[in-house]
Amino acid sequence: MIEGDSTWTIEERMKHFGVPGMSIAVIDDFKIAWTKSYGVMDTTSMRPVTDSTLFQAASISKPVFTMAVLKLAELGAVKLDEDVNATLTSWKLPENAFTATEKVTLKRLLGHVAGTTVHGFEGYAVGEPLPSLLNILNGEAPSNSPAIVVDQTPGSSWRYSGGGYCVVSQLILDAKGGSIPQHMHDLVLDPLGMSRSTYQQPLPEAWNHNAATGYLPDRSAVKGKWHVYPELSPDGLWTTATDLAHFVIDLQKTITSDSGKVLSRATAMQMVEPFVEPHAAVGLTIEDKKGERYFDHGGWNEGFCGWIVGHVENGKGAVILINANEPDFMGEVVRSIARAYDWPEFVPVRKAQPLDSTALDAFTGRYRVGSDDLVTITRRGGKLIRQPLRQEAGELVHIGDNVFVSRLDERYRRFAKDSTGEMTVQVMDAIDAKDFSTLRRMKEDEHIPFELIMRGKRDEAAKAYADLKAANQADEMVSEERLNFLGYELMNDGQLKQGQDVFFVNMILHGESANVYDSYAEACLKMGNKEMALINYKRALSMDPKNANAARIVGELEKEGVGVAR
Repeated sequence: MIEGDSTWTIEERMKHFGVPGMSIAVIDDFKIAWTKSYGVMDTTSMRPVTDSTLFQAASISKPVFTMAVLKLAELGAVKLDEDVNATLTSWKLPENAFTATEKVTLKRLLGHVAGTTVHGFEGYAVGEPLPSLLNILNGEAPSNSPAIVVDQTPGSSWRYSGGGYCVVSQLILDAKGGSIPQHMHDLVLDPLGMSRSTYQQPLPEAWNHNAATGYLPDRSAVKGKWHVYPELSPDGLWTTATDLAHFVIDLQKTITSDSGKVLSRATAMQMVEPFVEPHAAVGLTIEDKKGERYFDHGGWNEGFCGWIVGHVENGKGAVILINANEPDFMGEVVRSIARAYDWPEFVPVRKAQPLDSTALDAFTGRYRVGSDDLVTITRRGGKLIRQPLRQEAGELVHIGDNVFVSRLDERYRRFAKDSTGEMTVQVMDAIDAKDFSTLRRMKEDEHIPFELIMRGKRDEAAKAYADLKAANQADEMVSEERLNFLGYELMNDGQLKQGQDVFFVNMILHGESANVYDSYAEACLKMGNKEMALINYKRALSMDPKNANAARIVGELEKEGVGVAR
């Protein structure tokens, strides 16, 4: 916040973002202070959202599931730090060079540091064939996600992996039998009074009338109202804001006074203490805001988003559930709650110190961020505007001594000349930080490889990326995973050609991987080039015969007669 900023009503921001409905629960002093619902659960029927309306919690399913696994560990049914393959019986996580010295454990899987693949899941349209858990683990039909494997050393670094949670589910089933929905009911949902919550997928028919319809960023409804998520533990929870507030409060009470209904304090502390990396715990992410610690977790399923957040010690928190894919809106709502309820250090407020246009002009230009990213600084009237690639532009507000802040994040940016007299931007997490990253202003004729993608110069971009890789094999910006993520990010934003070109670059740089051909084929198919899609799906299938999705599409295209001489 900048002193003097105006505010909006919730209804105004729902309209701005295209959010049909929302449910809020505000937590204060370890109690639900109030709940309120806004908008409609379905824009056709115009039925209003109520406190009992069901939303998909998406990835918020993970911390609730984590609580259940930690309870099983307390009961001695599973071991958090043992090699999971010692307990898995109906399926084994494939061993390889990465697991030779470090093993995959339950705790590492729940904390996203086990080195497992598959970031998230796209779900299945209502009525589509649903895979079993074993199908999902192996990437076999009718699963629409690849096999879950280990491709980096367990325990070495944090990387989000919904796939890892599926491994945990299989271990629970092998150790205890039964079903994940029943275990979740018995271990967490029932003890916490979460009576309007279930991990059953598909949602039981008797509950359908009370479930919100999901809406996409283009404001259209999800086909069939919602997707089905058979993975369950990473994404399968249907719930209400009130029920999730019970979860947040119980965790807070457990941590502060050992008075929770599920876990002991010693066990629960694993969910709010750093594990391998500072920002992540077991099952939750954590934030330290000048000594004030918060835990949180977001969620995104097709047509649904959610966010839970709580202070580790003082009993303040909130739950937001919406039937839209607009996380920025949820951030605005949570920050408004934080200001109204005086959450310590959650929303910093700064006072602007104006600078004249001549001073601002000295800071404009293109600044390099790593080897393949940049941010452009321009002046618009008496304001300095920061424009990152593929992100929202925002004003930089001067607060003194050439230091600026943005309303879009909590960082400080100081403009300063280096020893050669060139302008730089020092990006800091705290205004007095000793450690900061420095962005150098680029020359007029200097370009990053992605700018060639933006200009449609695919072959020149491929050469530029290849040169970048040759200069530094370890550069994350040319990794297969980063380029694959970038390609899908572009396609999801409607930039199909740019996404396809990034996948093409990935084939040039990482042609030994079946996945790069699969992604390029998918882009070709979306752009209507079925012949090229068939060629590359076949390449992917020849390198990875277990790719059920590629096999299915190849069969469909050949059945259509694609690739047959006429």
